[in-house]
Amino acid sequence: MTYLVTGGTGFIGSRVVRDLVTDGEQVIVYDWLPDRLMLQRFLNSEQIEKQVKIIQGDITDFARLAGTIKEYGVEKIIHTAALLLHDVNANPFLGIRVNCDGTVAVFEAARLLGVKKVVWISSGSVFGPPEAYREEYIPNDAPHYPQNLYGATKSIDEHFANYYADTYNMDIVAIRLVLVYGAWQSRGRTARIIQQMVINPALGLPGKVPAARDNVLGWTYVEDAARAILLAAKSGKTRTRAFSVRGNIHSVGEIADYVKELIPSADITLLPLEKSRSHLIMTCKYDTSHIEEELGFHLQWTMKEGIRETINQVRGERELHPV
Repeated sequence: MTYLVTGGTGFIGSRVVRDLVTDGEQVIVYDWLPDRLMLQRFLNSEQIEKQVKIIQGDITDFARLAGTIKEYGVEKIIHTAALLLHDVNANPFLGIRVNCDGTVAVFEAARLLGVKKVVWISSGSVFGPPEAYREEYIPNDAPHYPQNLYGATKSIDEHFANYYADTYNMDIVAIRLVLVYGAWQSRGRTARIIQQMVINPALGLPGKVPAARDNVLGWTYVEDAARAILLAAKSGKTRTRAFSVRGNIHSVGEIADYVKELIPSADITLLPLEKSRSHLIMTCKYDTSHIEEELGFHLQWTMKEGIRETINQVRGERELHPV
């Protein structure tokens, strides 16, 4: 089967491409700034040559996107391309164009060209703060009260997806992710925290973490995120159209302490932001019964396993001993 993966050389997309190739699928990578090195971290040259075609393209360029889908006979689409929170805040016009117009472009191209399934990444940011809900664990179908523009773009994208599914009987599934972390992460708020709290110490550098010790968050290791997306892509049509994924719930302080346990010489300073400026005062508890029951998804990586693997991957690339 031929898949198109938007943002396919990105942090999550590259792992998705790897897993598809491992399963024997043909993959068309559609990316604004293709990073071949990222794919080479996970696939050998022969795999890339035989099973991957890299296309440079703008997700909002409908003609190029649709032309690519048609030319290569794409049967399923996995849409990971998006601007993240700080990028959307910095340029709201571009954020809405990429996250909303780009997602509609994917849905419309899939409709016109008869693509069998679209799986795309939404976000737990569609939901509001914990006090907005009566339940401790926010239901999968709870109302949306996004607290930032990024969350609003993902919320409206879920409405767009429902429209296409209802009107055209399309198979469109969203995976809601929050605070996905791992090695070689370059964008977003999580990347900044992990760089300072995990990557810098792994390389013998000091870390100044922009988060308070008592910030409790849901940490999802990137391999679990990629697996959730693949399960959705390989499944039949589901009852649920948007699945929440809940990470391992730990405080920033717990993560920092574990890094120091692995690397006793680690120099880590936590630098809490003012509450009005912090983007880490957020919900981390979601009801995941839907994704567990319909897709058979459960987290496979604990926080400690994910942090250790992240450290060892970046150390390995520098030919340093694992911890």
